Amino acid sequence: MNKLVLTGFMGTGKTTLAALIAERTQTPLVDTDALITARAGLSIPAIFEQFGEAGFRAWEAAICAEVAADPRPLVISTGGGLLMNPTNRQLLEANATIVCLNARPEVIYYRAQQDGLSRPLLAVADPLAEIEHLLAARRPVYQTFHWQIDTSDQAPAALADTIIALWQRDRQQRTHEQRVRSPEGSYPLVIQEGALASLAEWLDCYGLSGRRVIIGTNDRVGPLYAEQLARQLPNASIVIIPDGETHKNLDTVNALYTEMAQHGLDRGGVIVALGGGVVGDTIGYVAATYMRGVRLVQIPTTLLAMVDSSVGGKVGVDIPSGKNLVGAFKQPELVLVDPAVLQTLPPEEMRAGMAELIKHAFLANPALLDDSLPLVERIRAAVQVKIDIVQRDPYEQGERAYLNLGHTFGHAIEQVSGYTWRHGDAVGVGLVAAAWLSQRLGLLDAETSAKIEATVARVGLPTRYRELSPTAIWEAMHTDKKWQGGRSYFVVLRGLGQPTSVRDVPPEAIIDILEALRDA
Repeated sequence: MNKLVLTGFMGTGKTTLAALIAERTQTPLVDTDALITARAGLSIPAIFEQFGEAGFRAWEAAICAEVAADPRPLVISTGGGLLMNPTNRQLLEANATIVCLNARPEVIYYRAQQDGLSRPLLAVADPLAEIEHLLAARRPVYQTFHWQIDTSDQAPAALADTIIALWQRDRQQRTHEQRVRSPEGSYPLVIQEGALASLAEWLDCYGLSGRRVIIGTNDRVGPLYAEQLARQLPNASIVIIPDGETHKNLDTVNALYTEMAQHGLDRGGVIVALGGGVVGDTIGYVAATYMRGVRLVQIPTTLLAMVDSSVGGKVGVDIPSGKNLVGAFKQPELVLVDPAVLQTLPPEEMRAGMAELIKHAFLANPALLDDSLPLVERIRAAVQVKIDIVQRDPYEQGERAYLNLGHTFGHAIEQVSGYTWRHGDAVGVGLVAAAWLSQRLGLLDAETSAKIEATVARVGLPTRYRELSPTAIWEAMHTDKKWQGGRSYFVVLRGLGQPTSVRDVPPEAIIDILEALRDA
């Protein structure tokens, strides 16, 4: 977080304030309009005349990409229309504090007359009316920027002081941020000890303060943290769902819809999902569908949710036919991870979370298997594995399916057990099953397969199951979302960090593995 971007309409003071801030902070200054004219060898009016507005916007996009890629701290003054382009916004917001400057139309008109610059967009019969028209057209985008400064009546020196203080605060808060890109934009994931104690500041940092907030949690996590969070937020209410996978269903969702309406949540509000994977999935699905979508903040409180389910935007619920068969893609506005909450996590839940962490090690980063690494660093690295994959395949059209390593087996075990098996425990057995299947298909050597099984056992996860029917587990696999036309689909390994997938595995091969894994 090393750049400051000043945006807003013409005449709001971007050039003046950027130069003043750059001088005071000894930071390099970039004026995108000046850079365009230097590169094009033409004035902006001449660019408009020869290439039209579309030609000028193409120059803006090229300069924006160049500036965004510059690793240096910069103070950037943009043209008034540069951030109207969503691609430009996404490029800059990933590594910048963006401040939108505003001024009253008559002030803008006066400044435009005084600066002596030729402004192609105001070359009309009634410039003031055109200013009001353009402002109205751009306001919906300008209002999306959290930091808004009105420059109409304040002196530049005082405004510069305000913006510098704001920039410094924003940079400090975002030190722990990892950015997750998606087709809808990007969102921050923050990992910081004690983050829950400053939730209000984090919401303010990311433009979510002052809104109606509903904290959705369960009857296990709620008593520990929900009131602490609600006290920080003047417009917050708490809704509680029962704990457990058996309540991750449409009945719970319908009850939540009613509660959201009773609490007066509107489309400008925020739903905070506070809890483990079941809470994140269920509350997240409500956020995706209530009023056709409201803002979502994920606050995972289990290791499993921290390293996996809170990242990537997949939300949903179970139906009797199978797990997660009703769902949506809903990208959060913020994922806030506070490792301190793991101190209250029961040992069995901590163990279950290790299933997803070691899964990420098997898929992409074997270094995660190093027990000497501090837990917070293992969490950060495991999260990065998930981020890298979902950024490359946000809608699960290919590579993202690899995150289901062990899950086809695990989900079926959960379902057949009536969800008495924890997800992480079932995935533990599923990882061993996937390793055995990989070996049986001639893709994985026996030594690596044995290492995977030993790792699952070392972190305390089960490697066998009992009492469940292998045939029933096989039948339950037929509802797996990756299966098409009855054709089986499994994620397997060619080695550590080398996932691939296979189809049409003979049923007898799977049932043989399930029989061998059953602990009589």
